[in-house]
Amino acid sequence: MKKIAFVTAGGSGDRMHKDTPKQFLELQGIPVIIRTLLRFEQSSDIDVIIVVCLHGWVDKLKSMAESYGISKLEAVVEGGINSQESISNGIEYLLSKGYGFDDIVLVHESVRPFISEKIISDNIDTCINKGNAVTVIRGNESYLYSEDGISSEKHFLRESMFMVQTPQTFRLGQIRKAINEAQKKGIVSQSLYILMSQLKYTPLYMVDGDRFNIKLTYPEDLRIFEMLMSIR
Repeated sequence: MKKIAFVTAGGSGDRMHKDTPKQFLELQGIPVIIRTLLRFEQSSDIDVIIVVCLHGWVDKLKSMAESYGISKLEAVVEGGINSQESISNGIEYLLSKGYGFDDIVLVHESVRPFISEKIISDNIDTCINKGNAVTVIRGNESYLYSEDGISSEKHFLRESMFMVQTPQTFRLGQIRKAINEAQKKGIVSQSLYILMSQLKYTPLYMVDGDRFNIKLTYPEDLRIFEMLMSIR
């Protein structure tokens, strides 16, 4: 049974308002995606790394990974038009190379470079023992639900709300089965855990994340990242 770090890097990062995709922006001189890959490279729990990458950046990433000694990187596969298609491309690549349905796949966003060894190991252990794992942190605010963004008639208490991070971890065969089913039903989901929930591949078992396991999304996040680097 192989443990595979499946890193998604297919986004263009339009919300960053920069010419360079956000995963390739530098954080204290090192690209964000390289910092993420190094976390998996250094993890004793991970056997192999695969990246699904934005069109036009595949060769650049291969060169960068080689220069930083990412020896576990087996392949950089071109992504699709959305996250679901990108994951499908990567899964089909793994199957074509002989990986098995029982192998463990940790799907992780390239723009979360502060993933910890504990999150990695807890995801693997939970997936092995319970069938899947989704990284979450407990909500620290209460929430209003609104369909129009103007008014609300429903609320959720923070005690029952959890914010989803990555990795989201499943057996390779289960991901393949879910994507095939989604294609037949015309379902497209923005995240793997949402797809699994829509298709009733539940329950989803939650693993404690980390409030430092943040995602680079907006320009101000770069400042937060720099601050985190300075205190670590």
